[in-house]
Amino acid sequence: MRKKNYFFIFSTIWFLVFCGETQDKIAQEFMPTAKGEIGSIMLVMDQQQWDHDLGIQLRGILREPMPGLPQDEPFFHLNRVSPKKLNSTLKSSANMIFVVTLDSKTSESNVLKGFLTSESLRMIKLDTSLYMSIRKDEFAKGQIILYLFGNTEKDLSQKLKKNKERIQSLFEKRVRDRTVRKLFKSHEKSLEQVVQEAHSFQIRIPLGWQQAANEPGFYWMRYLNGSKEQNVFVYYEPYTNIEIFDQVPEFRDRITKQFLRDSEKNNLFITRQMRDDLNTVFLKKTQFKGRYAVESRGLWKINDNSLGGPYISYTFVSEKQKLIYYIEGFVAAPGKKKRTLLQEVDAILSTFKEGN
Repeated sequence: MRKKNYFFIFSTIWFLVFCGETQDKIAQEFMPTAKGEIGSIMLVMDQQQWDHDLGIQLRGILREPMPGLPQDEPFFHLNRVSPKKLNSTLKSSANMIFVVTLDSKTSESNVLKGFLTSESLRMIKLDTSLYMSIRKDEFAKGQIILYLFGNTEKDLSQKLKKNKERIQSLFEKRVRDRTVRKLFKSHEKSLEQVVQEAHSFQIRIPLGWQQAANEPGFYWMRYLNGSKEQNVFVYYEPYTNIEIFDQVPEFRDRITKQFLRDSEKNNLFITRQMRDDLNTVFLKKTQFKGRYAVESRGLWKINDNSLGGPYISYTFVSEKQKLIYYIEGFVAAPGKKKRTLLQEVDAILSTFKEGN
């Protein structure tokens, strides 16, 4: 009899778990797909806080101009919406941020608190070190939501000030990942094979891109679309000197002067734009594919000043291959915005893999 009881209990538990998992899968299947421009963020917060210090701080973080562009363009497009107007369409936004502090008693803040469980509210109250939580696919498939919270507006403001780069990096990675998915619905498999066979690395090449140069230690590809152009190149050489990380702009000059020349007019080559009244190179220590790297952003030009634009690059070492790599994406679009073009070449750079 006991065995039958045990079997009945086990079967019941298994059935409930199975039903729960099945319901979750069904709910996911019928969930709408997240929508919205790649660099857009839907911000849900109280109007009073949006108008004052907290809102000013968030706008400073998310609308900060991307460094290295010739015209000011923000990292992200930010759209604030009242929590009272958050309908099913707005809830399907691909990138969302909810902002709530427990000290705010407005009707909008009360609606925002309703998105958090009672246990979450209790933990926020007890543990002042908590200030953010990331959730995926909450209202739509392919969605990411960042919850920012604190006991008081002052507490949250201090946390945001200390963690500005963390928040920016979260959505920068999000932009890069979504851009990769958009770019590589189709790709140039034959060119990718050429690169893999001729060089010590692999890189994905979007459909429509063409080879511009293929030499020992150097590969250059480009995409031309009317007055717009996008370029990616990879350079590598034996790694012998750690000081090269303190000389990245000069390292770039040496590469571009040698390899990025006009095939018909050899006296024309790509160099950096340099001005005494403006910082034209932005360097940042970072991680690239899990290894130490220097990210560089700046402005390039042809040496006769006929064309120019922004670039982004990464310099890093492959310890396995004992090679130093300099990989760059640069774009041109006279009179047009360039942020999205630059984000696309950055996404291509992110597909780099060292070879065997």
